[in-house]
Amino acid sequence: MTNNLVAGIIRKITNARRKAFEKTLPKGMTVEHVINEEVKKLKKYLIFLENCLDFIVNTETAVGYKINEIETNTKQDIDKERLTKEIWILRYTYLYFLFFEIKPPKNENEVVENDKLIAHALQNILNKKGKDNYLTWIMEGFSIFSKTPEINYKNLKKFESHFAERVAERIPLIAFECTGGRLGGEQHDSILELIMTTIEKDKNFFHTGNDILTEEEARDIKKVIGEMQLSREGAAKDFFHSLGVDIK
Repeated sequence: MTNNLVAGIIRKITNARRKAFEKTLPKGMTVEHVINEEVKKLKKYLIFLENCLDFIVNTETAVGYKINEIETNTKQDIDKERLTKEIWILRYTYLYFLFFEIKPPKNENEVVENDKLIAHALQNILNKKGKDNYLTWIMEGFSIFSKTPEINYKNLKKFESHFAERVAERIPLIAFECTGGRLGGEQHDSILELIMTTIEKDKNFFHTGNDILTEEEARDIKKVIGEMQLSREGAAKDFFHSLGVDIK
């Protein structure tokens, strides 16, 4: 099935321009040889994607344990199912964005190619792990990040440019929505740290095959959360100052 998919993608790209392409080939090389080489490249990309998605599935349980731990330590309820799904969607979206950086498309055909490779890898892994029911809500959640049901070459740059901004907006909202409306506090900040740590580990695994955080990376995450806390406190003080109340 994988070979048919990859070969099908290549045929769509090459058939329309086969004659012109043949004239540019070095002596003794055929279009079939080029196709076979491209198939090998795409299979490597597919393996990379499946390894990354397999990592996400395999670490889902550890993320769940951490959510339970936060709920136990704070003695405050968490919408665990929702938080688990939100983190999954965020991780998939980051992988999607990363893959387009690793394999930047030069035209619409290559956007379609990337999209099909990612979709096929996701379906393969979910099927392998018995989690086919994940597909619908993952794709629905992904559309919230992408702001479009389908990525194409024309809107790709727009997707890339607003991705970081959308994530920055969404992460605090996830913590807010999954904690019953808390804007701060130990539980809220612990969830922020879990989300940021999980994404940072994903980044390390995607790039190096190792998900261990360095001390510097862990400190940076805590620093960002601390700055967000100070920002919230500053906003609250400004509000009370506007009412004529002096808050030290």
